[in-house]
Amino acid sequence: MDLEKLIAQMREKINARITARNAASIELGTLREKAEPTAADADRVTHLRSEKESLDSELRGLDSELRALEEEKASDDALARLAQRVTPIGAPSARGQETERDGAHASVAESRTYSRESDPKGLAFLRDVALDHMGVRDAGERLSRHMVEERADRGEVVSRAVTAAGSPGTIVPQYLIDLYAPKGRPGRKFADSCRHHDLPATGMTVYIPRQTALTSAAEQAAELDPVSETDYDDELISVSVRTNAGSQTISRQAVERGLGTEDIVFADLLKSYDTALDARLINAPTWGLLAVANTLTFTSAAPTAAELYRKILGGSANIEDVLQDLDEDDLFTLMRGRRWAWLNGEVTDQKPFVQNSAFGPAFATTDGAAYPAGTRGLLPNGGRVVTDNNLPANLGTGTDEDVVVVVAEHEAHLWEDPSAPFFIRAEQPQAKKLGIDLVLYGYFAACFNRVVDAQGTPKAVHQKISGTGLVAPTF
Repeated sequence: MDLEKLIAQMREKINARITARNAASIELGTLREKAEPTAADADRVTHLRSEKESLDSELRGLDSELRALEEEKASDDALARLAQRVTPIGAPSARGQETERDGAHASVAESRTYSRESDPKGLAFLRDVALDHMGVRDAGERLSRHMVEERADRGEVVSRAVTAAGSPGTIVPQYLIDLYAPKGRPGRKFADSCRHHDLPATGMTVYIPRQTALTSAAEQAAELDPVSETDYDDELISVSVRTNAGSQTISRQAVERGLGTEDIVFADLLKSYDTALDARLINAPTWGLLAVANTLTFTSAAPTAAELYRKILGGSANIEDVLQDLDEDDLFTLMRGRRWAWLNGEVTDQKPFVQNSAFGPAFATTDGAAYPAGTRGLLPNGGRVVTDNNLPANLGTGTDEDVVVVVAEHEAHLWEDPSAPFFIRAEQPQAKKLGIDLVLYGYFAACFNRVVDAQGTPKAVHQKISGTGLVAPTF
């Protein structure tokens, strides 16, 4: 059995043990909540605690075995990449080569099918994707060589270019992702500000631990008296892996006659993908940021920057009350660009609310050169401001109100594929129109409500400010 199958089997075993442990934790919590437990209940509690300890021990062992298998596979992949780059003299090659000789031996370094030097804007790659669907053999051969090169360089990632239904995809060269999607992309400001995790290689669910019972500490009443003790307990909450996709239709004439439209297709596809992902993270019902955030109402017929700032401070205070050990650098305030522009135009006691340099009398600054990507400026308390126009602007009875959200980055979890691998393939459902559909897709998971109260009920961490005080500003 090959390593990939062994790794998949090991992950299935681990998931089964996790499910069993969670079931034991739930039953244990139910028994502990009984006001008058019976002797049978006490025996069952002892049994469940023993079962949890046994499962924890088994999970540690399985995790160690999984890590060993993954390290072995990584070593094999590294060797495969080395073999791809260095070939003994006399080996056949389909492309131009550069040869270095050392005595009787030589190494051959082959250029990539699609590279920053030979195809800087991805025109040849996109054209081949479309032509391959139309049955052009040369285009298919070039894409096949490209996939072989990707397997050698990013073997683990290439194996993810398959949907849950098993449909194959073609990997976009990484240099094109870097070209068209640099950090701080306008379409995904909130997504780039989240706490990022690597999406697991397999499975349609990710797990994240959540503490359900707190340990305790108290003053010892007297020497040798028992000290305070409360059993720690936690559970693994499941988060669904979702699919995000964007598509673009180009004409067959543009593909066959090279009308120069290909250079904007990648940028348009990536913008669509990023915007859809970011908007989903913010606006999705039940699990999106706005759906799980606590609401603070801002009512004002003549709102001012000082009033809004006080609400933002209230949101920060609420988050600190929930998390207790909040790091002040962990907070940022999310708002639409128009709201930040309005703050820039506000004057308080004849001083501008926002100062556009590091000097001068003001309450907030926008010396953007010193900030992380995506940050527009700092509020008077030093909190970062991130602007994102995927926030709604049609709220309220007049459908003209926007929303401001105070976010704890540490509790805004986002899982994405490592190295941002996006996948593309061609379909042709519009044959009568001579149109070709190109589809860009990828997988993600997100969780914004991990924190629970003492009763185990999810407790809102993030704070959203809405109301008549956030009507469309006038300038």
